[in-house]
Amino acid sequence: MKNEATPNVKGLLFKVPDFEGPLDLLLHLIKKNQMDIYDIPMAEITTQYIDYLHQLKEMQLDVAGEYLVTASMLVNIKSKMLLPNEQASLQTDVEIEDPREGLVQQLLLHQTFQNAAQNMRGYADERMKLYPREQALVPADASLGKLDPDSCDISALQKAFARLMLKRKVQKPVMRKIESERYFLKDQISRVEKLVKQAKEPLEFDDLFAANAALELVVTTFLALLELVKQGVIKATQEDILGPIKLVSGEVNAI
Repeated sequence: MKNEATPNVKGLLFKVPDFEGPLDLLLHLIKKNQMDIYDIPMAEITTQYIDYLHQLKEMQLDVAGEYLVTASMLVNIKSKMLLPNEQASLQTDVEIEDPREGLVQQLLLHQTFQNAAQNMRGYADERMKLYPREQALVPADASLGKLDPDSCDISALQKAFARLMLKRKVQKPVMRKIESERYFLKDQISRVEKLVKQAKEPLEFDDLFAANAALELVVTTFLALLELVKQGVIKATQEDILGPIKLVSGEVNAI
């Protein structure tokens, strides 16, 4: 009677996870034996490669055809290196092509992709440690303002800010050091709103920024101005192209 507990190994197909192909196996043998990939000893590498294929057959593992094709290629290269070259014996100044060159190029290309895949796996592992925050919904009581149709657009403010930063860079080289946060958007919103409201005449854009102000203060002040313009608290006007931008108090929470 047939023992059902005994597996039928004849129909089983095993996959060796260590090597994903013949080039992977060759690279393993080269690294294991500390061989020079640019000067591969063909006799030794061919012997070890074929011995490994014999071990797979003894373990009743199916050997893919690509492994056998590579084995025949190694034997062919080995035989070419053992045979004397008649052209070399006649002309000593002729550069003889190394039969291993094609194999070396394949191994180098495979190694490049192998290293890239390993780096990608590392990036994927690092990404798995991160948990993205879901996008928050806009609060129901939020007051979303929009620009006054008679005021200048955001692009004009951005261009004015770019000219201001260029002027500061030309006048004084920027020297920075890492410090803790000192300026907060909420404080600058209150400051800019107060300056514009208390001004007896329209306040020019450049007047918001002191010449010796820190870069963090300049950026925070500009963000505060954008928020106030968006809410309609401040109205920005520009009569001429590239002319001065003037700031006046607008209607609060203009919609």
